[in-house]
Parts: sequence; structure tokens; C-alpha cells
Amino acid sequence: MLAGRRGVVFARPKCYLPFCPIILIGSAFGGDLADALGIAVGAFGRVALLSATEPVQDHAHSQVHALIKISGADTSFLVDGQTAQMTDRQMVLVNPWIVHSNDREIGIDPTILLALYIDPLWFGEQGNQIVTGFHKLPFHQIVAEVSPELHSRARHLADQMADFHTEEDHFDPLLRELVFSVLQCSKTNATSDVSSRRTFASDPRVRRAIRAFREEPSKEIDLSEVAKNVGLSRSQFYARFRHCTGLSPRTYIDTLCCERAASLLSDPEHTIAEISEVLGFSAQGHFTRFFKSKTGVSPNNFRMGHIEVGRVLR
Repeated sequence: MLAGRRGVVFARPKCYLPFCPIILIGSAFGGDLADALGIAVGAFGRVALLSATEPVQDHAHSQVHALIKISGADTSFLVDGQTAQMTDRQMVLVNPWIVHSNDREIGIDPTILLALYIDPLWFGEQGNQIVTGFHKLPFHQIVAEVSPELHSRARHLADQMADFHTEEDHFDPLLRELVFSVLQCSKTNATSDVSSRRTFASDPRVRRAIRAFREEPSKEIDLSEVAKNVGLSRSQFYARFRHCTGLSPRTYIDTLCCERAASLLSDPEHTIAEISEVLGFSAQGHFTRFFKSKTGVSPNNFRMGHIEVGRVLR
């Protein structure tokens, strides 16, 4: 652990090399690439600086999600069935609960990217309406141009994370400025065609199932039993759930498990084996493969690259 100013603690990987492979070594993101990351967690949600080297399977997030390239190879994502290219001049945008993936080939040059997972409630009342399904979703398209101002702000924030130099009263305004630039560049005054066909709160049976999923997310949840408890057959339950959320029940549970895992991994008091057991995995190796397939990084790398903003890690 490295103690920062004002009680902020930065968790760094142990280093046995002449340099420490956090994200990139050298000034202004020069030097060698490392398969590591920096992750900041706070009231805003999560921000990750990633060196993407492997494909990521279908997954979703409850947060407003934006992917901004910092350096390295261009790459593409599949967002709600559409291809979205991420380049120096174009970012990828994903609304809450939209399935997306990255099928990059193993062996190509890494892509250094800044991934924003912004809690809708951070936006205030508008965010609360997004969560409950009564407000248009933030993004009406899956890509947007990266303005010079946005690119500069993204690199500034990435510099802070790569150097593990951050504190709450400095990180928060940097992130707010970046998110504002993302929203400006994405033309958020337009209507999301996704929000018009998904009504998260429309069916009380689906709401009951979601409450049950959220109470204790686990890979051991029996979906046939859940369907029976809400008064539907298994096939009816799957159809109604997908109609209301755009996701299968299993994808929804996987998303909750990933988010629960990320939260627990941010607390070093929980071992990875304990987290695996809490989430219903029969073996730690199964959990590790699951988490990496959904996030692109292993649980151990996620934990080692963690920066906690505004809360001391003990």
C-alpha cells in the first residue's frame, strides 16, 4: 500500500522489476506496455484505465458506460448487435443494461483505453429517472466523435491514474469535466431509440424477479424456481424479462455478479476465494475465468490496480 494525501490509499502491484508495470511506463504514456490497470472507485461509480489484450464476452453494466482510446491499436466492440469502432477520434458509448462485447484477436498490439462506468444516480434526479426507466437514456448512438478537448481531458485523467496521483477533491472535478465532454460530444438532446422499446418497470412480475436477483446475486440462482415464484412458466418468464429489460435473466444475473465482485474486490479484507464462494461458484478457478471473460482482466489484476478515492483501504 502507498499512502496518499488526505487519507487516500493507492493499492499497487508488488514490483520486482526496475520499473513498476502499472499501466504504461515513461512520460506521457511512452515506454513499454504492461498488462495491468488502474481503477478508481467512488460515488461516481468506477473508472478504469486498461491495457486491453484479450477479447471480452457478452456482458452489460447498470452504469452509463463510455470507452475512450488513449493509445495503442484501434479496436471494435459489438454493442446491441451493432459494430462500434474505437479509434483516436471516436469513442464507444453504451447505455445501462445494453449487451456489448469485444472480439479482438489475441496477439495484436494492446489498446490503452479509459473506461467510464458512471452511476446514473451521480447525475441527480435525471439519473434516478434513468434507473427507474422513466427518462430517455443518455446516448442515442453507440459512437461519437472525440473532440480535442475531450481527448485532452481523458489523457489528463489517465495520467493521474497511471501515476497513482489523485485525491478526491482533485479527481472528482476532473471526472465531471470529462463526463460533461462525453455528454456534449454524444449529442444527448436526441432521443435514444433503445429507451423507447425497453420499459424496465412495466411488469410487476419482472420487478419481483429483479428484486430477488439484487438481494443476493449468485450463479446458483435457480431461474425455474424464480419463474414459479413470480407466477410464470420458465419460457414465459424468459420472454417477459427480455421484453422489459432487453436482457436474458442469466445475463442480468451475470451483470449483478460482476458488479458485486468488483465491489468486494475493492475491499482487501475479502479474499478472492471468499468472493468466489459468496457468488456461488463451485471453484475459484471458475470465478476467475468468469470475471476475466466479462471484464478482460483477472480478479487479481483488478484488485492490484485499484485506487480508492475518498475511502481508506485497510
